[in-house]
Amino acid sequence: MTPGVAGATVDPDPTAMRRTSFAALIALLLLPRLASPQGEPLGPEFRVNTYTAGDQAYSSVAARGADFVIVWESQVIDGSFGISGQRYDSAGNALGTEFRVNSYTTGAQRVPAVGANAAGDFVVVWESYGQDGSKWGVFGQRYAPSGAPVGPEFRVNTTTADYQLDPAVAVAPSGAFLVTWYSALGAAPPEPPDVFAQRYDSTGVPQGPEFRVNAYTPGSQAGASVAADPAGNFVVVWTGSPDGSLSGVFGQRYNSSGAPLGPEFRVNTYTSHIQIEPAVATDPAGDFVVAWSSKGQEGEYAFGVFGQRYAAGGRPLGPEFRVNTYTTGNQRQPAIATDAAGNFVIVWTDDGQDGSVLGVFGQRYSTDGVLSGLEFRVNTTTSFSQRAPSVASDPAGIFVVTWHDDYREIFGQRFGGIFPVELQDFRLE
Repeated sequence: MTPGVAGATVDPDPTAMRRTSFAALIALLLLPRLASPQGEPLGPEFRVNTYTAGDQAYSSVAARGADFVIVWESQVIDGSFGISGQRYDSAGNALGTEFRVNSYTTGAQRVPAVGANAAGDFVVVWESYGQDGSKWGVFGQRYAPSGAPVGPEFRVNTTTADYQLDPAVAVAPSGAFLVTWYSALGAAPPEPPDVFAQRYDSTGVPQGPEFRVNAYTPGSQAGASVAADPAGNFVVVWTGSPDGSLSGVFGQRYNSSGAPLGPEFRVNTYTSHIQIEPAVATDPAGDFVVAWSSKGQEGEYAFGVFGQRYAAGGRPLGPEFRVNTYTTGNQRQPAIATDAAGNFVIVWTDDGQDGSVLGVFGQRYSTDGVLSGLEFRVNTTTSFSQRAPSVASDPAGIFVVTWHDDYREIFGQRFGGIFPVELQDFRLE
């Protein structure tokens, strides 16, 4: 008999006991996950590049449904810097061998970006020196889901004078895609004046002329990131200078026909010091999230990673928020990815947290912007530096992070879509 109210005795409730025991068992089984960072590593970190001569750096990863593709710049693979790629299946197994993306091999081809859709189509874009008859130009190559090139490589920029740099690409579900870059006419980097873009249909035919993205033109506008939603609308974000500080993060939305959806808008609320390195991702509802590096919000000389969520119509969802929990040193170079439910993950380069110079860390969020678990370290190897991360998520929330180390090798880590589980969600009827 068990003591009850006012000294009475009652028989224990066997159903309640079973529920309590079951909850305790679940707590015991899930304790490592509940206490650990969200997202379970799926196997060890892995080296992406097969070719190891020279430097391998600046990777970009995109999900092709459940599969994924990684591209990066590779030194001396074609006599100078060139662009390499590797495809993987949903289990993380390499599909075929490492492949060279660029056909033109004179001069240097650098800083690639890749975009893909759920059907498996993907597009790679990069910078190429001298190929367009001037200094740097932007070139691209389309690929079928099988990994076969579709047509020849193509020049993206129409204006060829001086510098066209830092390309980004997003592929819509239809296969249509948008490429962005910055154009520095009559000036040398790092002071480019404007962000430009070119739309393409699903067959790779340009849709209209190249166009300037930023409406505000004084100062420097550069460092663009682009994302496409399921309806084929695009959002472009970039670093600009009209927010009253040294630089801010700005954005512009476009419909699938390339018409602007509303005016250019400022993303950051905090306007002191410097806001740079924006990244953007959309979810299936058309909502989007922007992340960037902000100097001064965590101390006068320190950078932190901040974010802002938006509804599909461009309305901010809540205030801007700090992403990183660890605030010592600098947190920079954010990248972001969403899954089919609208959950998202942000990764960044962290200064000193893993005991080395630089490491890669991440934080996951539910679709409503609520933290899912703890900030987590991505890289297993902590010697020297791990930097410049990229991230992509499949529809189920399995995500892949890539980066390069001080030895200039490309590494990756896959993570499962594990979210912390509340015990009250368990019921035994």
